Amino acid sequence: LFDGGPPPVTWPLAVAEHVELVVFGAHLRGGPLVHQLTDRGARFGGEITTAPRYRMTALSTTPAKPGVVRVPDGSDGFALTGHRWLLSPAALGRFLAELPAPMQLGKVEFADGSWRTAFGCDGSVQGADISGYGSWTNAIAAGAVRQT
Repeated sequence: LFDGGPPPVTWPLAVAEHVELVVFGAHLRGGPLVHQLTDRGARFGGEITTAPRYRMTALSTTPAKPGVVRVPDGSDGFALTGHRWLLSPAALGRFLAELPAPMQLGKVEFADGSWRTAFGCDGSVQGADISGYGSWTNAIAAGAVRQT
């Protein structure tokens, strides 16, 4: 061990080829911030819907972004549609390092019962409730979100 050579490897080392990140707003495919993912080599992984346990508010940010929060048990929640992105663990780390408040990454429950890493928001942040539209793109199309 102390002969100056490399230490022995006692277990197989494996690094995830990619990690999944689910987004709900400005990082959606075609959105104004999607380049923050694609510039890091992210690949689109498809559309996905949460369990009906969330709310979405329109935050007063530039560009406009949604805040997604889980509702307490027994409260009315909605199923929200987002996009899955696949990126390297290193790229996710760089992305997370630049994530501004009040945005957060955490585990979100999806309609298929899985829990995945996704965008969320500090629950104390206020904004117009747009949950009933079911997605950020639907809220924009309905004129409920002002794009700046």
